[in-house]
Amino acid sequence: MPTEKLNKVLEIISRNLTQNKIPFAVVGAIALGLYGFPRFTSDIDLITEGRLWPELDSIMKKLGYSCYQKTDVFAQFESELGAMGYIDFMFVNTRDGLDILNRSVLVEDELLGKVPVVQPTDYIILKMMAIANNPDRSIKDKADISTFITLYRNRLLPDYFEPLDMSRIHLFADRFGQTKLIDKYFDQASSDDDENGPFTL
Repeated sequence: MPTEKLNKVLEIISRNLTQNKIPFAVVGAIALGLYGFPRFTSDIDLITEGRLWPELDSIMKKLGYSCYQKTDVFAQFESELGAMGYIDFMFVNTRDGLDILNRSVLVEDELLGKVPVVQPTDYIILKMMAIANNPDRSIKDKADISTFITLYRNRLLPDYFEPLDMSRIHLFADRFGQTKLIDKYFDQASSDDDENGPFTL
């Protein structure tokens, strides 16, 4: 679960990005919390458009952050002495990536305020991509997928999110070489349904 400090940091960053017309959406542990499963996190994960990097870098510098790692697909920021935490941005540069950003939902949370959050289908797609790109951290990403499926199966996902789009999930699973992984998790969910009641996708 985000700390009170992290909540305030997200509020400040959200306000500055919005004021400067930088589209963004929450992903990672904070998104999972907004789906219904709060999990401790010490950083904030966001997606935005890669073409807006100069403007984004300028905003983050004004907020007291410096970029300590950047590639074409992500940038990581830290505040001086870690006082304001760590912020990771993933850049979307393709039509598919922009669609994920455009489908995000503005959620009003008691602690976080109003923040755009990626749709659950896109959350799973991004997790599959992370596993394909960085197998070393796959244990955490696989655990997050499993946790999300448990939330969905138990109908704990808030109604303002769209139902899972299994055709899109399978499309990207095939693209990222993660079909076996996705089949494993959803087959397990279906097996659990046989014992615990219906599972609707």
